[in-house]
Order: sequence, then structure tokens, then C-alpha cells
Amino acid sequence: MAVSRPVIRGEQERAEALLAMGFNATEALLLAATHEAGERVDLERLRWMLAAGCDHSVALRILL
Repeated sequence: MAVSRPVIRGEQERAEALLAMGFNATEALLLAATHEAGERVDLERLRWMLAAGCDHSVALRILL
């Protein structure tokens, strides 16, 4: 069963979500502020990567 997650809009909320995922403050702020071609880092994809065993530092390098 899929888990419903609240919509995260602002960079502050995104940074808080990233902190809750285990990223340190610097990493969370970098990921929250990153925009590529008008798109932000996909938090659901990031959650999937971490759940699949991807290390935080590896996920950071992939997404940045």
C-alpha cells in the first residue's frame, strides 16, 4: 500500500525533510536549493534510493 506524503513546497520544508532523511545541514540545504532545468531534486526518488541501500554521500553525488 502506498504511503501518502504531504506536499513539500518551500526550500525550508524541503531542507527539513532532507534532515529527517539523515542528511547533515549542509547537504540538506544544497539538495533543497538545487534546481536543474527548472526541476528540484525529486524527494521520492531520493527516498527510494536510500531505502534501496544507497549511501547518503553516494546519493548526494548522483543528484548533484
